[in-house]
Amino acid sequence: MRKLKQALGRAIIPRLPFNRRTFDVLRFELGCLVQRARNVVNPRYHARVRRLCGLTGLSVNVGSGGAGLSGWINIDARAHHADTYIACDIRRALPFKEGQVKRIFAEHVIEHIDFRDDVPRVFREFHRVLEPGGAVRIIVPDIARFLSAYVHKSNEEFTALGWNLEALPSDIYTPLHVLNLMFHQNGEHLFGWDFETMEFALKRAGFDDIRRQSFRVSVDPVLAIDQEHHAPYSLVVEAIKDGRNLA
Repeated sequence: MRKLKQALGRAIIPRLPFNRRTFDVLRFELGCLVQRARNVVNPRYHARVRRLCGLTGLSVNVGSGGAGLSGWINIDARAHHADTYIACDIRRALPFKEGQVKRIFAEHVIEHIDFRDDVPRVFREFHRVLEPGGAVRIIVPDIARFLSAYVHKSNEEFTALGWNLEALPSDIYTPLHVLNLMFHQNGEHLFGWDFETMEFALKRAGFDDIRRQSFRVSVDPVLAIDQEHHAPYSLVVEAIKDGRNLA
């Protein structure tokens, strides 16, 4: 089935009156719209939301994308993966009450949402659903480190980020191409992050205790579960709700 879809795509997409990027955006947004419509009429979705309503101290994995965590509430925009507990577009309201969640894990998902319109809503929702002292752990590509490597023309810095400039993949041609991949990833990435910008966005959403963290180091040991293959090039930030007030 997958090969058939790929063959149809190769035959149809070049004949469309717009480019591949536009097609991918429309397909994703249409998929999200269809999923929201399904949720409205899906009794299983409503039963799961009701089941969560009486619970507290929840662990939520947003944008799980097939990498669901056992014992967590795994959320993804569409119900493509068996480990997705709730198909939910995080750009809309999260299906939790205020203060119901103890921890949120968002690994390589925030760079896929629009900074101007969607990030403020998403971060405000994270703040709303977290309990006092609860934390969100956000992991994104560390654009500042890629920029430093590019400016210094340093193969050593690029190698530390997982890219050997002397042995680039066949479809990646120059150091600037690597940089563009981090910023855009063929249209999937919508914003490049550094710590200063992440701190600003989280403060704007109401968080008062924001910390840059290292790989698998966390204020909450349960959140120290970063995937190892992301470690070389990632920025890790944690924000604690009312953290300074509780200190």
